Amino acid sequence: MDGSAFWVAALLAVGLGGIFLWADWNSRPSRALALCLIVIGLRLALVPQEFSLGKNGFWIYQISSRSLETLSILAGIEWARRVAADASVTLRRTVGVLFRVSQGIALLYGLLVIGYVVLAPDSAGVDAKGAIRVHGWGWALIPVLGTAILLSAIALIIVRFTRKDPAESVRLYALMIAAPFLLAGLLVSRQWVPLVISFGLLIFLSGSVQYLIIQGQRGASMRQFISPEIARLLSTRGMEEAMHRERREISIVICDLRGFTAYARDHDSDLVVGLLERYYRVVGQVSLRHRGTIKDHAGDGVLILVGAPLKDRRHAVHAVRLAQELSLRIGEFLADAGVPLGIGIGVATGETTIGALRGAGRLEYAAVGTAVNLAARLCQRAADGEVLIDQRTGDAISDDQRFSIAPRTPEAMKGFAEGIPVYALGATTAVSAGASV
Repeated sequence: MDGSAFWVAALLAVGLGGIFLWADWNSRPSRALALCLIVIGLRLALVPQEFSLGKNGFWIYQISSRSLETLSILAGIEWARRVAADASVTLRRTVGVLFRVSQGIALLYGLLVIGYVVLAPDSAGVDAKGAIRVHGWGWALIPVLGTAILLSAIALIIVRFTRKDPAESVRLYALMIAAPFLLAGLLVSRQWVPLVISFGLLIFLSGSVQYLIIQGQRGASMRQFISPEIARLLSTRGMEEAMHRERREISIVICDLRGFTAYARDHDSDLVVGLLERYYRVVGQVSLRHRGTIKDHAGDGVLILVGAPLKDRRHAVHAVRLAQELSLRIGEFLADAGVPLGIGIGVATGETTIGALRGAGRLEYAAVGTAVNLAARLCQRAADGEVLIDQRTGDAISDDQRFSIAPRTPEAMKGFAEGIPVYALGATTAVSAGASV
């Protein structure tokens, strides 16, 4: 028959495998699945070469094709086994044993098939006429393969109904529907092989597309757990840029609520959480307007970076503008909420090491430096409605007529050997609701 049909089916299988390697490389299950699909594609691409391999073509074709068939089955079972790795603890061992035994039987099947070719090449190398190409002793090998498939099917059913990950569940469900067509490629007449394999791959492709859609939706949802600036850095410059650590002068703004501990002790936790959500929302809105990146929420305390991760040559000015508007807006919010709380803010500027730190099984965008500690100390000392800044920040805004600062007596602070010059920020001439300039 014309080999073009096999080439089309092979391209479909290899292309689908390549998509998973490219789109989901960090997933071990996806790598195993990609291997399975690519091997299926190579097996299909080998068929048109059967009669062009020269004098020893029969042996090259038979041994290679049987080996690729076995490898594709083993890789497919390995994918399912890796998916099952996070099944419920009580069933994980049972499912793992079923998959491993299934792989052992599949390997035995492959060895028996190759042995059949070696011992009876005239029978093994000729397809039977009709819709089914298996004949002779080939039928005796079907129960061996069937046992491997049955054990895998039992394990898949267990995983399908106990696994909580909806993304992989979609692929498992698609595999359960597509598997009969993929396996039929081992039994049906050669002219039907491209059709049944392609049909099985298309069924699996539909589930795989849904899998990638779910993963994309998860990625979009995860953006809500990081600051807009870090999300923008990841989307525009990639993970490598986000992972890069460097030392850079930035400004730090830290704020927390006065009287919050007592308020949280005396009120229902749901009420406290609701208040914090509204408080965080105001802080986030103000921070975004003034190019700030919220680094941490710690109860009622919020740490904001200005000048990181994206550079800002006027970071000190923007940090002070942020602090001023924050003091005003949070004050208004607390008054409207009718709660007996206040807000204190500290701002410091200095050389800080910024970038991603790996630990506790995840990445954390970190800012480490004296300025972070100093901003925290200033925040602790700030009275309700007060913004305290350090000398470096004061020097950076000294020529800006929009700000007035009042020097305080240098104060001894924990972690600093000498008294630290402190400045209280006066009222601004105009607190803009728009972006800082």
